[in-house]
Amino acid sequence: MKRLVLIAALGTALLQQPGWAAEKARAAKADCYTENAIEAEQAIRFLTDVMVVSSTCQDTVYAEFRLRNRDAIMAYQKAMIAHFHGAPAFDRWNTSIANQSSSKRAGQPSQLVCQQAADLLKQASALDPPKFHAFAAAQAAAAGPQYPKCGR
Repeated sequence: MKRLVLIAALGTALLQQPGWAAEKARAAKADCYTENAIEAEQAIRFLTDVMVVSSTCQDTVYAEFRLRNRDAIMAYQKAMIAHFHGAPAFDRWNTSIANQSSSKRAGQPSQLVCQQAADLLKQASALDPPKFHAFAAAQAAAAGPQYPKCGR
């Protein structure tokens, strides 16, 4: 009887291994980045910093930036949703980077945060879609070497 249970357990484990391997492959693929995903991540990180600072400083720059760059932002979000294999994983990641951005400024008086972020807000005010794309691409090129590339 014990042998039957052991054989059944081993058989079940072997049958589940392809699913485990597929899940591991999906996780590994999410850990690697395409050039588009690197650019999209850099764009979303910038957007998130602008959101946090604009909110802290009670400024309208974030709302204006989102309106002006709506299509580009949506394309970058779609690229990251694809990278993370779905909206729930993207939402978790996006919330995480927003929390990181907020934590960087936690405990500082808002006046100091606003003074330190004046250049960021000024930059965001000047970025239209072509300039936003160029900025994100430049950030991606600079940050690219720190990302694991897919297909290597």
